Amino acid sequence: MTGVSLAAVTATLGASLALPVPAFGEAVADRALSDVKVDNVGGCATMTVNFNMRVQLLSSFPERSGRELHVRLLPLDGNHAGQINDSLRTPESIPQLRSIEYEGDNASGPILSLFFTQDMQFEVRAGQQPQQIVVQIAEPGKAGCVAGNPVAPPPPPQPVAATTEQPVAAAPAAVVAPPGLYVVNLASAASAIGTPTPNQQQALGGMVVYESLFEKDAQQWHRLRAGFFETREAAEAARTRLAAAYPDAWVVKVTEDERSAGLASHGAAPTVAAQSAPLPPPAAAPVTTSQPGTPADEAETLRLTTESEQAIRDGNVDRAIQLLTNAAARPENSGTPRALELLGLARERKGQAAHAQAAYEEYLRRFPNAEGADRVRQRLAALSAAPTSPQLRAASGGSAASGKAWAWGLRGSFSQFYFRDQGRTSTLTTNSTLGNEVDNSVNVNQLLTSADVTISGGNDRRQVQLRAAGSYTQNFGTSTSILTTNNGADQWVYRSRPGGGIKALTALYLDYQDSDLSSSIRVGRQTRNSAGVLGRFDGALFGFQANPKLRVNLVGGFPVLSSHQTWVLNERPFYGVSVDFGNKRSALQTSVYWFDQHARGDFVDRRSVGFEGRYVKRRFNAYTMIDYDVKFNRLNLGLFSLNYNFPDNSNFSLTADYRQSPLLTTTNALIGQIDATTFQAIPDLAGLKPFFTDAQIYQLAKDRTLTAKSVTVTYSRPITKELQVSADFNMTDTGGTPGTPASSGTLQVDPLPATGKEYYYGLQLIGSGLLWDNDIYILSGRYADTSTARIYTADVNARVPITSKFRLSPRVRYGFRDNKVTSSTPIPGNFHQLQPTMRFNYYPVRHSEIEIEIGGNFTAQSVHNGTSWDHITEKGWVLSAGYRLDF
Repeated sequence: MTGVSLAAVTATLGASLALPVPAFGEAVADRALSDVKVDNVGGCATMTVNFNMRVQLLSSFPERSGRELHVRLLPLDGNHAGQINDSLRTPESIPQLRSIEYEGDNASGPILSLFFTQDMQFEVRAGQQPQQIVVQIAEPGKAGCVAGNPVAPPPPPQPVAATTEQPVAAAPAAVVAPPGLYVVNLASAASAIGTPTPNQQQALGGMVVYESLFEKDAQQWHRLRAGFFETREAAEAARTRLAAAYPDAWVVKVTEDERSAGLASHGAAPTVAAQSAPLPPPAAAPVTTSQPGTPADEAETLRLTTESEQAIRDGNVDRAIQLLTNAAARPENSGTPRALELLGLARERKGQAAHAQAAYEEYLRRFPNAEGADRVRQRLAALSAAPTSPQLRAASGGSAASGKAWAWGLRGSFSQFYFRDQGRTSTLTTNSTLGNEVDNSVNVNQLLTSADVTISGGNDRRQVQLRAAGSYTQNFGTSTSILTTNNGADQWVYRSRPGGGIKALTALYLDYQDSDLSSSIRVGRQTRNSAGVLGRFDGALFGFQANPKLRVNLVGGFPVLSSHQTWVLNERPFYGVSVDFGNKRSALQTSVYWFDQHARGDFVDRRSVGFEGRYVKRRFNAYTMIDYDVKFNRLNLGLFSLNYNFPDNSNFSLTADYRQSPLLTTTNALIGQIDATTFQAIPDLAGLKPFFTDAQIYQLAKDRTLTAKSVTVTYSRPITKELQVSADFNMTDTGGTPGTPASSGTLQVDPLPATGKEYYYGLQLIGSGLLWDNDIYILSGRYADTSTARIYTADVNARVPITSKFRLSPRVRYGFRDNKVTSSTPIPGNFHQLQPTMRFNYYPVRHSEIEIEIGGNFTAQSVHNGTSWDHITEKGWVLSAGYRLDF
């Protein structure tokens, strides 16, 4: 696989620290995000966002809760995917999540943004793989979900102007769960699993039983689980004991998050809906009753109800039922409806569906027009529609939606965005009779249409997936009109470039995974950033889990140099073998690999051995990779990155990167090689053979490959709950390449001088709630000291959620470049740029978005042409408008 021309950190931070670029240069059709999966236990959701590249988590804001979450990232792969914008379809199991967006062009560095319809609590950390970011999400006050978030106090049951629903978690003290992360997956179904039979309940006595909801690729699976066990052997022994009641059970190791949420939800009703149901808010107005009780009755009902709410929050559901039964039995008063509703909810959490139904029906009989009547009707309808257990349905002749039954789903996205960039450039040359030259240009005039569709099917043990993703860019053509003034006479010159279309294919593959066979296979166009495969390729990937701590992977195919490459590049085949060590949930995971790629002309293009290591704990994560080319006897890539989250929630990150740029392959020998007869670039290595020996071609590959080194240090710290400051430093050292004399059939290749050490400094301040609730403001300043210039930039960016469906994002960027004296610019000039923009995001319905961004681009620069100065000014505007539909 070939690499790219810049070091990973240089490509990312270098771009953001240099001068702002026009907001839209070209419609880019590529994907930074891959997919998202969710594990939901009792309303505690653990969402894993998968990227098409390796990333390092730098920081997140706000710290614990809010309506919008910003996660600052550092891409570790040197590809342009880290600098583009992307989005993913939000999962159904987190209805409060409005959008998942990736902003690669953010001035402070790439950001993953989550936008919610209401305030949520969350926690961000690195995933088990370097391509993953994990976010825990729950409603405010949810117990046992997000570390560091205490349970919010219950709302007082008296009339208030506005309230916030406070979820509760139940955890009976009767069962003490042993340590361990192994559980027995008792049953799986595409819909909620019903109440266990008496025999099943007896078999599960003394165990922690909970239900999880897993969602990925438009499929949802409800899983009834029992645990916890310290070893797989202990879990397998329990599975054997439970085989008569649950014949389809299997053992799995879960995360710490699932264990915590499972313990918190234990004792609730076995449906996810009942587990996550919040306490009903107090009535906004007193309830009128037909036979009002005395003030003493009302006060006693209030006392009993308040104590019951605290009992529910403490996990003592039995005590809550006792208190609420007494409250509901008192003479009818304004607190009776709330007592009946809470009694129904407590009965649900206890698993007493019939008793809960009776309480809800009694509520509706006595208070059909009360404020909470609609809410009670919804709970009663959900309770009535809840299925019985798969075993009961099977016994009665019904079809059980078990883990063996296959289910099919379809997910995807479709979007269209129009991009336009046009401006007016004025050039005034001093000491010249030509006067002022005006250039009116349309630089970008494109419509980008993108689609990403996935058809998935399977059960909880086997899944098949067919995915196709691509785009088409319609270029409507650009034009230029130039007005020159010569001795008072105006002259217009018109030029135009015709339009056309650009196709892009980002993914097209068939994937099959079989947990019973411990294997998986994916065939087609896909992306992989491990085991020597560093990007997109056309081919096949096969994996086999030999045992819980050992996995073997085989890969073969052809590299894809760009998503615009819609054909198979079959002249550069490769294959690779890798072995992964470590349990799927282990803190330490390592991998070793062999990678071999060839090129047309019987050349070894790349032959590497490598090592990857990943260590992840809640506050610390580290990743390292070494790729050594045994053909060229040269270190191709060395990467080390770590992040530590201090107890005060400050973050420290360090990334060191050493690589050949582009990644050293024999194909690099083609860089700069021009046929002396046709003056065309030589397309493949076979075209060099008439003019160079094989040994010379291998040497040319080394000569055309430079060495890029970089170190990045980032530190962020919360100043207050609403304010965070971060600073970063980046140093790069990029070498040069020697020239190549002309041969009998090729032109001379000029040397590329080394840039030497370049330094980049950044400071960022991010705050929320400054003018409106839940608004976010980012103020960043950057300074770059490069080999050719000193660059200063400032950026102010705001996110203002006007409503849960409408958001404004104003932004202003300013940059100044002071060129240095170099051999190529003995008389340096300077450059100023100002870019104000405004973005509008509207979400009319769930899984849809309309986005409009409009802005200006104003520049001024002075360039010495050798005899005099050219003063160049530009005034332009840019527009991006479109929509996105997810399904």
